[in-house]
Amino acid sequence: MAEPEPTPESEAALVQAREWGIHTIPVPTPFAVGRINCYLIEGDPLTLIDAGPRSEKSMQGLEEGVEAAGYKLEDIELVVATHQHIDHIGQIHSVVERSGADVAAIDLVVGRLARFAWGSEQEDQLAVDLMVRYGVPEDIANVLKEVTASFRELGAPVEVNRPFAAGEKITMGSRSYETFHRPGHSPSDTVFWDEERKLMFGGDHLLSHISSNPLISRSLDGSEERTRSLINYRESLRQTAAMPVEIMLSGHGLAITDHAELIEKRIAGQDRRTEKIFGLVAEGHSSPHGIANAIWGDIALTQAYLTLSEVIGHLDILLADGRVVENEGEKYSTFEVVS
Repeated sequence: MAEPEPTPESEAALVQAREWGIHTIPVPTPFAVGRINCYLIEGDPLTLIDAGPRSEKSMQGLEEGVEAAGYKLEDIELVVATHQHIDHIGQIHSVVERSGADVAAIDLVVGRLARFAWGSEQEDQLAVDLMVRYGVPEDIANVLKEVTASFRELGAPVEVNRPFAAGEKITMGSRSYETFHRPGHSPSDTVFWDEERKLMFGGDHLLSHISSNPLISRSLDGSEERTRSLINYRESLRQTAAMPVEIMLSGHGLAITDHAELIEKRIAGQDRRTEKIFGLVAEGHSSPHGIANAIWGDIALTQAYLTLSEVIGHLDILLADGRVVENEGEKYSTFEVVS
């Protein structure tokens, strides 16, 4: 995926952030989304937000970024995780090994991060179960599980020794930030808000150039329930839109200076997609996998679960609104319009 071209507004936001002692460190990843933005915040404690996936190339990018800011990796005193995805947390363990830094994350995700391999296996099995139930051929679902499992080497367990509850404040770089839980893209998405500066660290909650995929995941409450990711995400976006954010530093792409307008655009796009999917169900497309094929055509193997998650998310909305019904069979589920 091509990196977005900087705009005058995004560049000015990064200049302002640097004046506040906040350094953006683009770290390479092997994923289609491209580089992740890690952030080094000067002050006490010297803080790193996210760390990239675990790989030599990513570590080199992180080290070079930290050194360009005038520090060494060993100087980092606190690492903060915005959410549970491997491109953000995979390298935290390596950073802690070298620096002895504390690790902070929202309390909901502590167990998931500590049991990285188990959690990844559980997520992979959920994906297979959903894909098969919603129309993806079983052999394709299992191949995708193998592909996903191959990415686990990019991660490692993370021991969080400074958990915080949503709404608590956390000190990063000599400033206090209020924490907000914004589930949707993942169940653990967390944003960090400096009210005085009108500055937010947004993780992948909102991205400048692409829509954050509300990936269906296992709930973090210990239940066997899956998340209603898109429904949760839309509520999270509305909550963020109501805040007076002037600069949002995101996990990928450009700094955002028009968050409310961008959120309005994202929600409008979701509304259009919901209506498109309703129309396809009305035409007789009863399988979520079939709906995905009708929208995107032949889908790359690595995108199969992403697109299926999106379709299921919109069907969740239609189910909640009473516009479609799910017919649950022993092995497969189909959808039809409520007559």
